[in-house]
Amino acid sequence: MMISFPGLSKLKTKPVVYQDVLSAIDPGTLEQLKELSSKRKAIEVSINESSSVTEAIAREMSGGLTSRCEQEIQKLERYLPLLENLVYHVNLHRKNRAMTCWISGLNVRWSSVLTPSSIFHLQGPKFYQVNDIYFELGMTLFLYGVLLREQALEVMSSDLVQSATLFRKAAGLYKYLAQEVLISLSTNQERPPEATPSVSSIMSLICLAEAQAVAASKAEKNGKTEGLLAKLHWGVIEFLVEALNMWQVTTKECKDISSRLLDFILSCKTLHEMTSYKYLSESLKKDGKIGTAVGVLRLALANAKKNVPKEEPWTSVYKQVIDELTGLLRKYEHENEFVWREKVPCDDELPFPQGTIMATQISSFHYFPKPCLRKPMSPLSATHFILPQETPFSSNSSTLKLSTSRLCKKVSALVSEEKIVESSDSGTDVFKLTYLEGNSWLWEVGGVRILVDPILVGNLDFGIPWLYDAAKKFLKNFKLDDLPEIDCLLITQSLDDHCHLKTLKPLSQKLPNLRVISTPNAKALLDPLFSNVTYLEPGQASEIQLSDGSSVKIQATAGPVFGPPWQRPENGYLVTSPEGQLRLYYEPHCVYDENFLENKRADIVITPVIKQLLPNFTLVSGQEDAVRLSKLLQAKFIVPMQNGDLDSKGLLSSLIEAQGTIESFKEILSKELPDAKVVEPTAGVPVEISAPMNSS
Repeated sequence: MMISFPGLSKLKTKPVVYQDVLSAIDPGTLEQLKELSSKRKAIEVSINESSSVTEAIAREMSGGLTSRCEQEIQKLERYLPLLENLVYHVNLHRKNRAMTCWISGLNVRWSSVLTPSSIFHLQGPKFYQVNDIYFELGMTLFLYGVLLREQALEVMSSDLVQSATLFRKAAGLYKYLAQEVLISLSTNQERPPEATPSVSSIMSLICLAEAQAVAASKAEKNGKTEGLLAKLHWGVIEFLVEALNMWQVTTKECKDISSRLLDFILSCKTLHEMTSYKYLSESLKKDGKIGTAVGVLRLALANAKKNVPKEEPWTSVYKQVIDELTGLLRKYEHENEFVWREKVPCDDELPFPQGTIMATQISSFHYFPKPCLRKPMSPLSATHFILPQETPFSSNSSTLKLSTSRLCKKVSALVSEEKIVESSDSGTDVFKLTYLEGNSWLWEVGGVRILVDPILVGNLDFGIPWLYDAAKKFLKNFKLDDLPEIDCLLITQSLDDHCHLKTLKPLSQKLPNLRVISTPNAKALLDPLFSNVTYLEPGQASEIQLSDGSSVKIQATAGPVFGPPWQRPENGYLVTSPEGQLRLYYEPHCVYDENFLENKRADIVITPVIKQLLPNFTLVSGQEDAVRLSKLLQAKFIVPMQNGDLDSKGLLSSLIEAQGTIESFKEILSKELPDAKVVEPTAGVPVEISAPMNSS
C-alpha cells in the first residue's frame, strides 16, 4: 500500500551553451565545454519534450535500456561529472568579477513543479534565473533524485530489494543536496522551492519513508508477525512526522510553494497510521485482547477522518483502507459482543505503536576539500585564471640528493621468530621503497623506478590555501632536480594530494613521453600534460617490460569513492616483481574493496595506520582497518605511511584530528597477524625488502 507523488520530473529548463559564454585558452578546454553543452542538450531535449527520437532509437542510443527513467538517469550521469569539473574551477575563482559576469551570462533557468503556478500552467511554466553555477548543479541533482525515486516505484512490483535501494540512494542524494550543495547557493535572487535546502531535506525524509514502506511490504510478503508489521509501518510515520516538522521551515524559506506536497505527506502518514493500527489490532486479537483491539481500530478510524486526501488516486487508496478497517472493526465488535464481552478501553488506555526503523540512506557524496568538487578542468581564459607556469628544471640527477649520514635499511622477507634476517642478493625480486612524505613515494623494483603521487614543487593547498596549506616536515629542500631517472609515474587518485599539478606540469615539460599509469579519474588533468598515459580501471593491469624479457606487472584495485554514486572509485595498486616472488599493495587512504581483494595476496602492504578525521567524516582510515587489510592480503611486511604528518595551516587543518598511533596499530596487528613485521620508513631513506633466499 503506497501512493505516489507524480509530476516531479516535469521540470523544464532553457538552453545553455557553455562555449558561447566561457572563453577557453586551449583546444582541450574548448572541447570539454562543447562536450558539457552537448550532454546538457540531451537533457534539455528530453525534459522539455522536444525530441523527435522514437522509442526504438532512444533504446539503441542508451545501449538497450528500455525504461525511460533509466535512459534519463544515464543522460544525467554523463552530464554531472562534467558539470562537477566546471563547478570546481568556478569555485576556485568565485570572487573574480569576470567569472561572476561569465556565470551570469549563462542565463541558467529552470522551472518549478512545486509552486502553485506550476499546477495550473495558465501561461506556461515560470522560469527562475539564478546567476550561480550551484543553481545548475542543485537543480540537476534534484532531477536526478526525482528519477531515482521514479525508478524505485517502477521496479517495486518486480524487485522490492532494488526498489528500497533506489529509494535509499535518492534519500542520500537529497541529504547531500541540502547539506553540501544548496547551502553554497548564496544569492538574493528568487529561487524555486527545488533549490532550497529545506525542500531537499523533506524529499530525503520522504524517500526514507518510502524505503521503509518497501521494507514493510517485503515483511508482509515473507509472512512476518502482525506485531512486527505494525512497528514497520509506524517507522514510516516517524520519517513523515519529521518531514512535517521540516515543512514549517520550508514555508519560511520559500513562500511560493504549493500545499500539494504537504497534502501528499499527510495522506501517506494517514494511510500508514491506519495500516499500523490494523496490524496492531490483529496482534492484540491473537493475544486474547479483543476489547483493546476494538479500541485501537475505533481510534484509527477516528484519526483518519482528520486528514482525508484531496486528490486521486490517493482518495481511492484511502477509501480502500477505510473499508478494510471498518470491516475488521465490525467483525471484532460482533465477536466481542457475543463471545468475549471484554471492556473496550478509553483512548488514553490504549497501547501506542512503537516504530522499528529499517531504512537508512545510502550516502556516498563526500567531497574534499569542501566546498570544491572534483576534477578540475583546464584553466579558463582570463588573466586572473591562468595558473602560472612552473619554471622547468634543468638537470636530472642519477641519484637522490639526500643526507649521507643516513643509512639504508635492508630487510629480508625471510623472517625468523626473533629477528629479521638480511639477504645478501635476491636478484630482481627486491623492492627499494623511499618515502617522500605525504602520499609520495619512489619505488625501485627490477631496475624500474616508479614515482608515486609526487608532491615536489610548492605546497599542497588544493588551490585554496586559506582553507588548507601543507608543507613537508623533513624533505623541505628536496626538488624535482634531485630525482634519479624515472621510468614510470603512478597516480592513484585525481585530487591534488595525489595528482599535484604544481609538480606534474614541470615534470611533463622535462619528460613529456614519461610512461604514466593512472586512474581514469585523472584523465582531464593528465592528457594535456603527458603523451604516454595508460588508464586502468579496477581489475585492469599493465606491464613495464625489462630488457631481459621479464616485466613488472601493475594491477589496479578499487579504492575510495569521493563523490556521487556514479563516480568511479579511485585506484589502489598491486605491483608484482619481475620473478613473481614479491608483490606490493598500495592504497593511500586505507579504503579497499574486500570482495575484490579476497583472493589476492601481497607480501608488502603500504598503508596509512593512523586515522585522519574531520567532524562526521573519515579522511584517511587506519588502525583496525589497516590490520584487516593486512590480514586479508596475508602480508608479511606492513610499511606504515604517515600522510597526515605535515606542517599544515588553514581552517581545515584545525579541524583534522589524528586517531591512533603506530604503536597501537602494532598492538592490534600482533594479535591478528603475529608473524607480520612493521617496517617504519624514514623520509628520504630507502628501505629494501627482498624475496627469501633459495635454500640449497
